[in-house]
Amino acid sequence: MRASTGVVRSIGLLLIGLLAWAQQQPPGSKADRSPRRLESVTWNSVKRELSWVISKGERDRQSGAYKPLTMQTYVINMDKATMTFNGETRGFSKQEAINVTALLDIIAKYAIESTLWWDQGHGQPVDEKDKSGVTRVSTPGSTTAPWEEILRRLEALERRLEKLERQTAGGSVFHAAGFSQ
Repeated sequence: MRASTGVVRSIGLLLIGLLAWAQQQPPGSKADRSPRRLESVTWNSVKRELSWVISKGERDRQSGAYKPLTMQTYVINMDKATMTFNGETRGFSKQEAINVTALLDIIAKYAIESTLWWDQGHGQPVDEKDKSGVTRVSTPGSTTAPWEEILRRLEALERRLEKLERQTAGGSVFHAAGFSQ
């Protein structure tokens, strides 16, 4: 699984960027400067809902440790192309819902393949004394490791975003990709 760390990290950064963008304040509103942290992200593939919890908190003056004070849950319904927070629902483009669902389907596929990998007994048990890690082995019959498929799909998504950026001639990629601001 070591080779997939960069891919998972890239996906995580992409999701965090999308979440940060989704939380932008409308023009003229006062920005809340309290520290925030992403606590969890959940993809419900049955309901086709993406939800995440953001904590608002404070930093301890002495240790600098973050202390969450409140938790806020955001939910995106992909079938309806809506995002809900604090009882308010807003719509966004169907194309954006399709794009995000494709990304989440890649993560879901990785989770399923990792479950098969585990169930088939691959990898080496990690002894608490030996923190060398676990080596990922492709599932039998598979010619492509799951992380290679994820990389291929992310590269295709990147090409698509670059194409959209060229089409907008330097305009907002978010707007061209279906994000409404």
